[in-house]
Amino acid sequence: MSRINVLTKDVYNKIAAGEVVEKPASVVKELVENSIDAGATSITIEILDGGIKQIKVSDNGCGISRDDYDKVFLAHATSKVKSVEDLASIGTLGFRGEALSSIASVSKITLSSKTADDEEGYQVVCEGGEMGEISPIGATTGTYMVISDLFYNIPARKKFLRKPKLEENDITNYISRLILANPDISIKYIADNKIVYHSFGTGLYDAIYTIYGKLIVDNILDVKFERGDFKFSGYIGKPSFSKANRTYQTLIINGRYVINQTISTAINRAYENFMMKGGFPFFVLNLEIPLDKVDVNVHPNKLEVKFEDSNSLFGIVYSEILNILYNINNTKTISSEDIEEVDKSKLKVLDNIGSNYNNIDSQENKPSSKDNDEIIEVTLTKEVEYESNKKQVEVEEFNKSLEIAKSENFNYKEPAPFRPFEYKIAQNTRPQMEDNNTQVDMKLDTEDSNQIYGDITNTTNSQQESVLFNDEINVIGSLFNTYILVEKDDKMLVIDQHAGHERLLFDKFNAELESKNIAVQPLMIPYILDINYTEASFISNNIDVLISMGIDIEAFGDSSFKISTVPLLFDNLDLDKFFDEILTNLDGKLVLSRGDSIKDYIAKKACRSAVKANDKLSKDEISQLLKQLSEDGQVLLCPHGRPIVIEVSKKEIEKWFKRIV
Repeated sequence: MSRINVLTKDVYNKIAAGEVVEKPASVVKELVENSIDAGATSITIEILDGGIKQIKVSDNGCGISRDDYDKVFLAHATSKVKSVEDLASIGTLGFRGEALSSIASVSKITLSSKTADDEEGYQVVCEGGEMGEISPIGATTGTYMVISDLFYNIPARKKFLRKPKLEENDITNYISRLILANPDISIKYIADNKIVYHSFGTGLYDAIYTIYGKLIVDNILDVKFERGDFKFSGYIGKPSFSKANRTYQTLIINGRYVINQTISTAINRAYENFMMKGGFPFFVLNLEIPLDKVDVNVHPNKLEVKFEDSNSLFGIVYSEILNILYNINNTKTISSEDIEEVDKSKLKVLDNIGSNYNNIDSQENKPSSKDNDEIIEVTLTKEVEYESNKKQVEVEEFNKSLEIAKSENFNYKEPAPFRPFEYKIAQNTRPQMEDNNTQVDMKLDTEDSNQIYGDITNTTNSQQESVLFNDEINVIGSLFNTYILVEKDDKMLVIDQHAGHERLLFDKFNAELESKNIAVQPLMIPYILDINYTEASFISNNIDVLISMGIDIEAFGDSSFKISTVPLLFDNLDLDKFFDEILTNLDGKLVLSRGDSIKDYIAKKACRSAVKANDKLSKDEISQLLKQLSEDGQVLLCPHGRPIVIEVSKKEIEKWFKRIV
């Protein structure tokens, strides 16, 4: 007896719908993308009860002609792909021809549309995949769709829909990305008869303001660069403005919001030395690339893409963003004009989705008991599930791409901290400083100066204006033996002596490790590392990286290693803890990154070695510290991302004392 059944149309349509229509947000996504593909410049989205009860999408696009109504709800019927060759250069958001047929099979749809060439529009009702009669209707050019009672004919699926507020959160998150990806389209989003977003199609800056508000746009930098086939534009956040999760990161490729770990990892790596641990940078980045260089035909939800040459792309993004960060002024400005009550209601959905990401949000960001009716049991959306795989990215991509970034093809510039200083690691010479014609005596005549600032020779050659020093500088003195007060032009600068010195030492230690002459310290008794077979295989594959860090390591049996030396820089290194950290989440790591392994140790070493708060510095020590912090290209953020310099204008101080209003 035959056991293989050929499924009926009714059954396989409902099964196929599960791939495309997972939840109300999936319906909104498919309908809005069709509107964009139809050339719409104005789109309105309305939902009731999180889209479970009703979804309405109207646009002013090209519309659907009467001749296409018979095919519009058929499976695999599309106007965007004709042959297999078209799959190599897909320029539309939708292309599979599955969306409308899948939605129609699990809901009740009313479709009304009119083209510019038709004198009247047409309307049809489709219920559970069965079309009714097509009738003429008065309408303007464009398409209007109403989806009601989602999953009404599949009770099992409907039962597993979440609470309306949670489904609404997913839709709101998608619409926010949609507005950022389409800043030249006017998009209105209404939930339960309340306008949530209304963008006016006036550009990306205004779109960011619409989604995030003034606080974000006051802390972003315009970005634009082009390398070969890759054209980038958009905005990145200032290093001092970090977020607790990656939900504030938006990548758009050829007008399509996507998730790509190559680019996201490259940007996060570039920010590593500028941001506090656990923080993530803000960015909205657009990439234009020839259609045949990227594959969007990866998954039905079209969130993932693949590149022809991901290593080159990583190198481009990493080096360009890094150079931008090294060349911006990270001085924090204090102004009462910037203090405002921020309306966070529109950001609630992003914060909620991010609160489950890697458990890095603080308790105050998590919903309280009173919010349980609206925001309990927040689960990750598909996009955050993809993002949460960051630890599974092959770190080998980073190491290989660095070499590409340094090649002549990418015009790679060495990071700024290694330009201003020439460190003499093996000597104990007094720094030779050039006369900068400032009002501060720059001579170093005390032993304390040499002990604190070490062996640094100034070799600056940048053309950028110094942030701290010019002809008008005046050092006022020290406050609480912690903050140095400087008068410059019509501003007062407050410099954190510990954070500033910590940054200088961090750059010095980095430069030492980048050099080939790393000072090492022999161990009186060799350390024996006993691990399991999988861990031993990982260490063996990465032994060259460990040796390059100054760790003399060699095999000592099947699953053991002997360590004979450690970097002198890491005095009192706890090898047990060091290797425990390296082997953490081993399944997600294929290649060891030297930067990942030693950054925390360098930062801790710099922190321990730097002058502390309440350490009283002499005039010469203050002068030397300011001199080095004023080097062109010097990063004015400590290794943990805290600001080193805070600026207060004369006008602001006069406001404090009510001299001006």
